[in-house]
Amino acid sequence: MSNAGKTRENLLHAEIFPLLIRLAIPTMIGMMIMMIYNLTDTFWIGRLNDRSMTAAVGIVFAFVSLVQAVGFWFGYGSGNYMSRCFGAGKDEEAQVYANTGVALSLAGGILLMLVPLLFLDPLTHLLGADASPALFSYTRTYLRIMLFAVPFAVFSTTVYNQLRLCGNIKHAMLGMMTGILANIILDPVFILLLRMGIAGAGLATLLGQAGSCIALILISAREGNVPVSIRRCSLTREHIFHILAGGSPNFTRQGITSLASVLLNHTASVYGETLLASLTIATRVAAIGYMLAIGFGQGFQPICAMNYGAKQYGRVRKALKITVIAGTVMMLAAAAVYAVFAEPLTRLFTANDEVAALGARIIRFQCISLPFLGVYAYSSMFLQNTGKYFKALLVSVMRQGIFYVPLLYILPALFGLDGILFLQPLSDLISAAFGIWFLLRALRDMPA
Repeated sequence: MSNAGKTRENLLHAEIFPLLIRLAIPTMIGMMIMMIYNLTDTFWIGRLNDRSMTAAVGIVFAFVSLVQAVGFWFGYGSGNYMSRCFGAGKDEEAQVYANTGVALSLAGGILLMLVPLLFLDPLTHLLGADASPALFSYTRTYLRIMLFAVPFAVFSTTVYNQLRLCGNIKHAMLGMMTGILANIILDPVFILLLRMGIAGAGLATLLGQAGSCIALILISAREGNVPVSIRRCSLTREHIFHILAGGSPNFTRQGITSLASVLLNHTASVYGETLLASLTIATRVAAIGYMLAIGFGQGFQPICAMNYGAKQYGRVRKALKITVIAGTVMMLAAAAVYAVFAEPLTRLFTANDEVAALGARIIRFQCISLPFLGVYAYSSMFLQNTGKYFKALLVSVMRQGIFYVPLLYILPALFGLDGILFLQPLSDLISAAFGIWFLLRALRDMPA
């Protein structure tokens, strides 16, 4: 039996709990490495003790979120459909979807690099870097270098998610880790040793993304995976529709996150660079616990998609139940750790007492809603992997869009700085309640 056949056999027939653990542990490790990667620039820039540089990293992350959104769009859209095709025994069709997704990612990545390069200064203003001349200068420098990494980032994210959603999680992780480790190693060399500052952080990211791209191309050619070959793409209306529709929840969620970050930057800039720097640190630290839950859910996704395609609905329900319980326990544990160690964690990234104290306060506010974020994320994953694209889209945009954006203007107007601090937890709680409601309705309507 081929490697692809063995993967399909395991997903369709292996005992659920051990299978879920085997799939989830690599993705959780992968998410932790991704979080370390996202924290690396902030950590090493923090050694320079410059609030403007730290804030600039956070501001540019709003654009980085948009780049990730495009990669998720093509990667999840093609990967979800590939997984269901493999589950139904349509291997050739899965390969067409894989390479169509790759072709779209290349076109999208190049476009997303060229257009912003032509409008670099307006984009820097748009992202919210106007709090000071120093902040604008650092943001522009960092953003300009990061733009050259965009095509590599979109391609890598697409292929990574294709491999992961089809059960080849170890291969997916190996490809991404190549670039991430390169970035982690190069950051202190460029930022501190060569004294390149924030430009060094951007260059390390560029080289790391290029490394991931090369590694994933080589890995995709190994047995059991789908080789990258643009000649096998099919830009028909049907293929493009399933990719764009299937990945739309991920694109929209991440795109809304990018938009919300920009709006938050503008709102927070009224309170100065201290708040911007504190938000940069606190949001990354608080995201570590949530990303662990997301990583566990990513182990659930190929089980859900392939078994749903094979009409094994009992296995889908069982896998979902285990995932929700495990994710909720993890989020409770994460909230407890953050509540106790919030300030020591923020002090890892800044020597500024004011920034560290405010960052710790932001993290403790987010502990209120953290236990509910697992089931919120899994409700969107379940809806997406069972083909309910619109409902998945609706749930996915609640947390950073439907509820977050209005509250972003209402809460600060009513409570000032405290309104910004309570913004994310309140949006999370409302979104989780709606996500659970959609999930229960979908489970009721699914065949026995």
